Amino acid sequence: MCAHDRDEELEDEFESSVRRERARIERGRAQGHGSFWRYLGLIGVVGWSVVVPTVVGALVGLWLDERYGTGYRLTLGLIVFGLAMGCLNAWRMITRER
Repeated sequence: MCAHDRDEELEDEFESSVRRERARIERGRAQGHGSFWRYLGLIGVVGWSVVVPTVVGALVGLWLDERYGTGYRLTLGLIVFGLAMGCLNAWRMITRER
């Protein structure tokens, strides 16, 4: 078996794998109803997309407040900013999922 035959065989396997995956996705779209686990996963992803920017904003704000001695002004501002960015991110995910 030469390298060319092996490459063609791998391409055929890849193409059939892609076709099977596409058919599975199309069946899922045609059914229209998501499973319990899909929605549970979406809730988790949306939750993390809100929590992570908020916590990062808090940590960066604490560091900046400590460095420049501004009390908690920057911390609160960056928490609100992180929360707003997280909510925007979650909204985009949910609308894209529909």
